[in-house]
Amino acid sequence: MEAELFDEMWQVEQSHWWFVARRRIVESLVERYAPDNTDRPMRLCELGCGTGGNLAHWNKRHEVFGMDNSRRALEYASKRVGARVELGALPDDVPFEPSSFDVVLMTDVLEHIEDDVNSVQVAMSLLQKNGIFVATVPAHQWLYSPRDAHHQHFRRYAKKDFTRLFQFPGVEVEYLGFYNSLLFPPAAIVRMASKLFGRDAQPGDLQVPFGLLNKTLTGIFSLERKLLGRVPLPTGLSLITVVRRTGEVSACRARAAA
Repeated sequence: MEAELFDEMWQVEQSHWWFVARRRIVESLVERYAPDNTDRPMRLCELGCGTGGNLAHWNKRHEVFGMDNSRRALEYASKRVGARVELGALPDDVPFEPSSFDVVLMTDVLEHIEDDVNSVQVAMSLLQKNGIFVATVPAHQWLYSPRDAHHQHFRRYAKKDFTRLFQFPGVEVEYLGFYNSLLFPPAAIVRMASKLFGRDAQPGDLQVPFGLLNKTLTGIFSLERKLLGRVPLPTGLSLITVVRRTGEVSACRARAAA
C-alpha cells in the first residue's frame, strides 16, 4: 500500500464504520471458536497489522503481536501497542517462531500478497495446535475497481478460490462464507459505477461519514456478527473464514525470531 493510505488509515480506523464493524465481527468469531473457550488472555498475532487499530483493540485483554512490511505503518502501530510490532513479509520473511500463537489474524491482507497459497500455510504454522486463523478478503473479481488498484490488490476472491487456500494437511475449516452482505447492493453499485465511468480512487477518499450516517452504517454492518454461521448469506462484498490448526503444518521461512 502507498504511504498516504496508511496516513489515512491512522486517522480513521478507530471510528470509521467499516473498521469498527469488522473488528466486532472478527472478535465475535474469535470468541466463538477460541481454542479453549475460556476467558484467559490469549497470544494473538496480526499479520499485516497496518497502523495497529485492531491490535489496540485486542491489547486490552490479550497479549498481542503484529507484523507489517511497511515501516510507515509500523511507526503508527508502535504508538498504539509499543515494541511488539515487527517488520516482515509473507511468505518468507516472518519474524515469529512456529507454534507461538493461539490466534492469527489477517484482515484484508491476502489480496495484497502475490503468493497467497504459501502465505496461508506460513500463517497456519504460527498457530499452536487447536489455535485458530481468522482471515477476511474482498469478494468477486467482477467488482475489481479503481479502488482495488489504488490499494494494490492483486485480486478479489471467488468463494471456491478462497476455500482452496485451506486444502492442505493439518487444518480444518470451521467456517467460511460471505459477509458485508447487508450493505452489498449499494456498495456493488458504487463499485460498478466507478468502473463504468472510469473514476480513479484518490488520496483522501477514506473519510469518516457524518455522525448519524456513520453510526447507522456501523450498526447495520455489525449486525452480521449475529448472523454469520447461523443464517446463510448468499453473497457479500467480502469473505471471512475461521480455520483451526489440527495437526502438523509444513511451512518454510527465510527468517525466524532471534
